[in-house]
Amino acid sequence: MPHRLSFCVLFLAACECGTAPGPAEPRADPAGEAPTPPSAEPAPTFPGYPTLDASELGMAPQRYRHVVPRLSPPTGFRFRNLIYEANNMTLRGPRGDDEFYESTGSEIAQRWREASAGVRKVFALRDALFSQQDHPIDHDPVAVMMPPNWVSVAVAESMAGRTIQPVVAPPLDDEDGWAAIDTPADLFGSFPVSERLHEEATRPRTVLAPERLRVTNARRTVRSLAADAQVMIDAAADGPEAVAAAGAERISLADRLYFGERLRREHMILISVENPNRHEIVEEAKGLSVHGRELPEEALALAGRAIYRRRLADGDLAIERYDLTRRDERERAIAMLEALIPQDGEPVPGEARLWLWVHGGLDARGIGGRDAAAFIERFRGEVADANVNVDRLDYLSKPHVRIGGQHVSAQLDAMARRYQGLDLPLSLNVGSRFLERLFEELEERRLRREARAESD
Repeated sequence: MPHRLSFCVLFLAACECGTAPGPAEPRADPAGEAPTPPSAEPAPTFPGYPTLDASELGMAPQRYRHVVPRLSPPTGFRFRNLIYEANNMTLRGPRGDDEFYESTGSEIAQRWREASAGVRKVFALRDALFSQQDHPIDHDPVAVMMPPNWVSVAVAESMAGRTIQPVVAPPLDDEDGWAAIDTPADLFGSFPVSERLHEEATRPRTVLAPERLRVTNARRTVRSLAADAQVMIDAAADGPEAVAAAGAERISLADRLYFGERLRREHMILISVENPNRHEIVEEAKGLSVHGRELPEEALALAGRAIYRRRLADGDLAIERYDLTRRDERERAIAMLEALIPQDGEPVPGEARLWLWVHGGLDARGIGGRDAAAFIERFRGEVADANVNVDRLDYLSKPHVRIGGQHVSAQLDAMARRYQGLDLPLSLNVGSRFLERLFEELEERRLRREARAESD
């Protein structure tokens, strides 16, 4: 991607501006009379911490505590002392013949909460409209997250002195109002469009499911996004920093409404795609930029800093992904670290940890390639020379390490020793039950070795 180094410089420059202000105090009108303050929104009700079935939870041997398996299946037996990677589609479960998810949005959200509370922590991708826990259309949404690039757009419009155009969101049952929205641009105003969401939301609601439900879900998602956008519009009079802070606060609120405040703080590692590849930008709308739209790097830096700092204040945050073989990407990663967890400067409050996803070169889709094991020590030296509080920093090397074929348990043990020596988590594409079997095989071998040693 072009201009990486200048983006890093701008991101750090944005951090020197101090914490972005919160919502502005009401201003007096020219006549000197204070305006009537707007009615306050009701205080949000966050979901509680789930009750767990301890009989489904096991403990991995201490020497394998750095292994990171897949949360598949999400519930049932799992290791309470391991960090897991989760997949949004896996957690949603199967679809029915009508292409709807068989589980409701509330059931999916509760599955996330129960699955995550039973383990040490969970990596969860929450970065774009269709890359988050709620599906915007195919089940009833619970707490839709406004995409981060919406904040970038609002900040850019504010910087340019343009009026931010709102999202048009009639009442759910206003058929004429929805039908009058001809194009995605008419629906989304200044913000990034979704042709699919526009198509579904503006269709007439029939009397039959699932068509009626699909349209209703899409309209609820649009109305949620419209409310988030309006908060940034209301903050625009106080400048770009206030817009960024307002957008970051709305993203944080959606995170906590979905997972609950305690679960978010203690168990969730939310993934933000700070450095997306072309496929992720064009096809998945991930990250801070918008395909086909030029946004000033100053706007991207300001929006990113506000979002990431606010999220890190709630709990652990992962930002991805950086190729350690490339100097420009190492510099970009260090700029992020210095902005979010500086050794000298204004740190994000609390003790939440920042996770950096690193690799040694991936394919175009970001799935296959080399992991970061061969390059991590050099990068750690560069980070040590930067203004970074390494005590709040962790790494995850991608892609996952492959094990399979014959002697899988021995492969696991060898790779676990190697990654422990590198002080890196070991990411594996295996589930809890298979991992349990491998642990049992390794434990049996250990006991046999000890027995032989005692008999000699």
